[in-house]
Amino acid sequence: MAGSWMTESWKVSPRGRGLTCLLLASLLWLAAGSGVAQPVEENPDVRVIIDVSGSMRGNDPDQLAASALELLAALLPEGTPAGVWTFGERVDNPLPLDEVDDGWRERAMALRPALVEYQQYTDIEAAVREAAEATANGWRHLVLLTDGMIDLSPARGAKPAVDAASRRTLLEEIAPALAQRGVVVHAIAFSDAADLVLVERLSRMTGGLPVRVHSPESLLGAFVDIVERIFPADRVPLAEGRFSIEPGVETFSALLFHTPDAAPLALVAPDGTRYDAQSAPPGARWQVEPRFDLLRVPDPAPGEWRLEGAFADDSRIGVRGAVSLQLAPLPAVIHPGLVLPLEAWLARSGEPWQEAPEDLAIGAALLDGEDTPHVEVQLERQSERFVGELTVPELSGAARLRLHAEGQGIVRQRYLAVNVQSLLSLMDDAEEGLGLGGEAGLRPLGERFHEDLATGREGEAVPDSAADRFIAFISDLPAQAAAMWRKGRPWLERRGAAFAADPRQWAVAGLVVLTLLSLLAWRHRRRPRRNVHREEPHV
Repeated sequence: MAGSWMTESWKVSPRGRGLTCLLLASLLWLAAGSGVAQPVEENPDVRVIIDVSGSMRGNDPDQLAASALELLAALLPEGTPAGVWTFGERVDNPLPLDEVDDGWRERAMALRPALVEYQQYTDIEAAVREAAEATANGWRHLVLLTDGMIDLSPARGAKPAVDAASRRTLLEEIAPALAQRGVVVHAIAFSDAADLVLVERLSRMTGGLPVRVHSPESLLGAFVDIVERIFPADRVPLAEGRFSIEPGVETFSALLFHTPDAAPLALVAPDGTRYDAQSAPPGARWQVEPRFDLLRVPDPAPGEWRLEGAFADDSRIGVRGAVSLQLAPLPAVIHPGLVLPLEAWLARSGEPWQEAPEDLAIGAALLDGEDTPHVEVQLERQSERFVGELTVPELSGAARLRLHAEGQGIVRQRYLAVNVQSLLSLMDDAEEGLGLGGEAGLRPLGERFHEDLATGREGEAVPDSAADRFIAFISDLPAQAAAMWRKGRPWLERRGAAFAADPRQWAVAGLVVLTLLSLLAWRHRRRPRRNVHREEPHV
């Protein structure tokens, strides 16, 4: 009876639906997990978790997971605590947690055979739990690579209920606990069969970067993006094989991606001296792998350097010196239409450079997955810092924020990988958490993770604005309101307890309520008065 009353009486106008959407979006924002940017630690743990279930045999025939691990081993800074876990039906730890050095890198390079010992099932919950358990002094970064969904052995219980229970435990119990302990999960979905919703939510709830790999070749780039979020590094522009090194640069590193059959690469110094892997520059380290070259050159001569050979466009030149470009922490997941505050500065010997060049300018741009800029802003100088705001455009999926600083011959760039997700994804999270869709809510919804803005849920056209999309989504909620209360009451009680314990969330909720009251008052003032036609009574 109550459910019928709610369904029949909840008929609101389009404007009312818009206000309802605003309220629901605000509450879901509070309930869906913070996803805040984690502070940069000098020496965080890095723990790699690699799926070795049987499906990886078909999804990774070239063993690019092993190549990605080799690249990670080459990129991790010396002294970083790191380890490797594998999982299928069971969880193994072939490379225990230890500080990165030459010996650790050699052991990591020898792990390729362990990554092809395929197992039948996929226990993601146990893998995340065990990899996060080892003690650490500071932040722990888990890099999870999976190509499937949670798939437990029937010996563990009746399927699919046992798989669904493990998934709920991972998202509702383990992920919030990890976030409180300073454990960040960067999750990579390695195929369309992966549980994309799980990957996205697990990352966002812990402040990590969710990545969907569209092709096996892009897996290496995904690992680099994650490393650069954990260990931010400066770059200089690389255009047509040329890059400039200024005086004062202590080291430059060239990460050059290429095909396995590419001819050897060469490096030409400013004085014309030609180097290759067999005759590297003095003191340099030149590592050659089937899909990338990694070259580190200490004390490089200033001037223009040149690369010869075929290498990919996403190759990069990193630099290290007394001067560095710094950026205030930013979340890994951002949303279209929201304003992203930016703060950047040049530092000298780790401190803000108060005597930075007078003509120094810092700009920011948001690039899509093809490195095409969609919005660019110039930051305003305020003493030694530069501040500004960037309104996130209507993108979906992988993107990168690029900072470019230039003045008096100094050029620095910094790239930060982010994932752009519609606010509708928060609605979807809540819908799944409340069980509105029954068992259908447990399937992986790839279109939500990397949503094509030209199509809707079933391929139909969607409205242009975020508000209209909210209205389209909210229009079918009345029929689900009764189920929302019945199935969602335990979840709401748990979230209410967490909400009451955080004063910051009360402040946000108060702001939301005040905004809604103002909008309702404005709507009431603009409502046209009805002319009532009075009739004389009949005798």
